[in-house]
Amino acid sequence: MLIVIDAGNTRVKWAEVQKDGRLGAMQAVTNAGIKASTLVSALSQAEKVMIANVAGATTEQLLTEMMPEKAEVVFATPQAEACHVINQYEKSETLGIDRWAAVIAAWHMNKQPSIVVNAGTAITIDALSKDKTTKKGAYIGGSIMPGLQPMLDALSGNTANLSGSAGIMHVFPKNTQDAIHTGCMNAVVGAVVLQMKQLEKHCAFLPKIVISGGDAVKIAEALTPQLKRVVVVEDLVLQGLALLEKETV
Repeated sequence: MLIVIDAGNTRVKWAEVQKDGRLGAMQAVTNAGIKASTLVSALSQAEKVMIANVAGATTEQLLTEMMPEKAEVVFATPQAEACHVINQYEKSETLGIDRWAAVIAAWHMNKQPSIVVNAGTAITIDALSKDKTTKKGAYIGGSIMPGLQPMLDALSGNTANLSGSAGIMHVFPKNTQDAIHTGCMNAVVGAVVLQMKQLEKHCAFLPKIVISGGDAVKIAEALTPQLKRVVVVEDLVLQGLALLEKETV
């Protein structure tokens, strides 16, 4: 049995990969609760474990300690090319493995240019084009910005009498909480739309927007004009890991 694990900055997500390549139900736990989670029992049946870890050395050590002796354990790393996707990062090995796995999964969804958004503690907005010569996917770069909660926390922690944690989106907010929440969300939406327009200009094709992560649904709902081209895929990184694993067999 193959288990794929996405260890992010706040949560660890995992799923079993079925024999037909499809993923079972995704499960998640906070990083602090990993040793008391159902991941322990899932790993006891694992023959192979594929891991994307961006949470640092402490989480890597915890995961390593949890692995059964019989299992083959692979901490995935980005490559110059994998799964019919070319990595054009200046130094391919320095790209976050979660971003690389998400881009690979997005390419295999429709094999068309896409903006790939991973909305967690940090928000990554990546551009996926098509190589004109090989017709393979081409990851051409992307941006990183603070996640919604860190943006809200920054205002609450660094300004007097400002807190947007209880606010909601409005076109014209009429109270401070809604104004802060709307401003932070507009910053994310603006960054996504700008990257989408830049990719459209680059490849002369209107790209889809594929969103994953804890705030994926909120961001998708805020992208009203582009809503028909927005797809939320909660296990995008895990799907990418499953695809990467096939190339290691």
